[in-house]
Amino acid sequence: MKKPFEIIRDLREDRDLKQKDVADYLKMSRTTYNHYELGHTSLNEDLIIKLSDFYGVTPNFILNYSNKNEINDVSIFKLNKLLIEENIDINNLISIIKSCKKLYK
Repeated sequence: MKKPFEIIRDLREDRDLKQKDVADYLKMSRTTYNHYELGHTSLNEDLIIKLSDFYGVTPNFILNYSNKNEINDVSIFKLNKLLIEENIDINNLISIIKSCKKLYK
């Protein structure tokens, strides 16, 4: 079973990119990014999201939880993160969605 650091290396190599290309996208040095690809530094949630966006795969794909790379999982992951960051009450959000749904029937 592949580790996440091996998966991000494979994704980069499959696209014929240099570590510098990915590091520039992530706004970090190539050396710092190299530590992620070697497994010396663990991938954090923000980095997994950025890499999944960059490569067009799901966070679960990078974490090797799934061999599917459906982009829908990325949207759900981002929505959950946004709800937490913005301290949005999920019950209020659901009631707003239900209200909007009634308006458009």
